[in-house]
Amino acid sequence: MKSKLVSSKFIAIFVFTTIFTSFYAIGQKSNPQAPIENYLQDTVLVQKIPSNISIPFDIAMSDIEKQINATVSGLIYEDNSYTDDNNDNFKCKVWKKSNILVTAATNDVFDFTVPIKVWVEKGIGAFGIMKYIPLDFEMNLKFSTRFTIKPDWSVQTLTSPNGYEWITKPKVNVGFDVPLDFIVGKIIDNNLTKFAKSLDDAVAKNMSIKPYVIQAWNAALQPYLVSEEYHTWVKITPLEISMVPLRTVGRNIKSVIGIKAITETLTGDRPFIPISVSSVPNLKIVTGIPNDFQVGLMSDVLFTEAAAQAKRMFVGQKYEFQEGKYKIEITEIDIYGSNEFLVIKADIKGSLKGAVYIKGIPVYDPIKKKIVLSNSQFDIKTKNILAKAAAWLLEGKLVKMIEDEYGLPVDELITYAKQNIETAMNTEFKKGVKLSGKIDSVQPDKVYLTPTSIVALVMARGKVEVKVEGL
Repeated sequence: MKSKLVSSKFIAIFVFTTIFTSFYAIGQKSNPQAPIENYLQDTVLVQKIPSNISIPFDIAMSDIEKQINATVSGLIYEDNSYTDDNNDNFKCKVWKKSNILVTAATNDVFDFTVPIKVWVEKGIGAFGIMKYIPLDFEMNLKFSTRFTIKPDWSVQTLTSPNGYEWITKPKVNVGFDVPLDFIVGKIIDNNLTKFAKSLDDAVAKNMSIKPYVIQAWNAALQPYLVSEEYHTWVKITPLEISMVPLRTVGRNIKSVIGIKAITETLTGDRPFIPISVSSVPNLKIVTGIPNDFQVGLMSDVLFTEAAAQAKRMFVGQKYEFQEGKYKIEITEIDIYGSNEFLVIKADIKGSLKGAVYIKGIPVYDPIKKKIVLSNSQFDIKTKNILAKAAAWLLEGKLVKMIEDEYGLPVDELITYAKQNIETAMNTEFKKGVKLSGKIDSVQPDKVYLTPTSIVALVMARGKVEVKVEGL
């Protein structure tokens, strides 16, 4: 009887202990203090990305000729006084006869020929008697000019004479033709510098680049829609423009324009459009500009969407630990930011009830093409509670599973933005001015947490060129 009594007591103690242990295990609770919700960035700071846009351009010499001929026409020189230049007894009018031709070019120096029609009237006298003889003739004047764009965007040409050739020689009929090309030639030689200055004055008066630069600057300020589905806009705010000196290759003029700008990828309603500018910064002349293009693309995932994604992945999932000795099930998920960390609050039931907080640093994974977590771990206050109540959960299985499986796909939006930017890069902005480019690579940059969303930034790099087929 005694042994049975001892056995009964032992069994009772064992059963009671087992029930108590199970009850205690099932009743264990996790209720740590939540990490503080805090954000280091707001939406405005996140969206602004400095970019350098390099635009090499190539202008055919024939287009330069067209522009010069459009600028210089009709009467290009006039001397209506017999008494100027030390009473030279000479009047002269010079008209452009046909198109000016660019015959050669070396970097920013151009040789060109100006076909002209000339009327002169020269006073010839002796013994106080002066006779004025009018003459008409045609000739080709030759010049060299240095073409520059000044920092204030004005066009400057410095032209110097380079000789001439006769088309029809001047002569006077006194019963027979008397050639006067030698006499008139000396007069033309003395006035070639004045002709050259007249050409420079005509260019300075009629050729202006600044209005077109202001027009292009204001056009660049206009945001354009790259994704109607995601309400995504790209907005470029130019800051400065630079250019390398002109150079010639064969019958083409080449240079590179560099635009430093703030590139913003925005979501939501059409961004605010600033008031049109009436002036632009001075042009910077530099020795070189990298021949590449880069723009920041932004993918914005709202926290509500990120949490919904996590719920679809994890709520209802059951996990076992230590070969099935402990089991938990995730019942709810919430997500928010705490400084640089993305915090996942997981409500669980089973061998442990309550909430646990897992945090990690969000990064863009170019292989998965998703925003994922790195360096994930339980928050320190969650760790302290688990060390006392459920050390088995600290083995890291849950953290690793969330880090491996959780990801926010952003490839679709990035690809869509890339395609739309490439479309914008291959556009004829106006007749004869074509932009062509291609995005070669998309590299991850940073992931930011804002009060409303998780923002992945990637840098799209490529090349862009402007082909000018008519100035």
